[in-house]
Amino acid sequence: MKKIVPDPPHHFDKTLTNAVSEGIVPIDHVVMNVTHYLMLAYNHCHRILDAIEDDRTRESLVNGLRAMQIAWGQADALSLALERSTNLH
Repeated sequence: MKKIVPDPPHHFDKTLTNAVSEGIVPIDHVVMNVTHYLMLAYNHCHRILDAIEDDRTRESLVNGLRAMQIAWGQADALSLALERSTNLH
């Protein structure tokens, strides 16, 4: 199976959405990539947090990191659930 991540350029004949819908790209691969990129984004943003001196900017980044952490946890749970359901079949 061909793995297409992230969504290819518009001139490409398949989008990630179509590739998943048509079974070309397994949805569990996409969810694993979402989890991976959320982790990378979280880590990069968290590293810069200490360098921010402005309290309002710092608070905004902290709130964004919390939201990202929740999304990351949910994507990780979905990834594990998909993995388990795939192993059952």
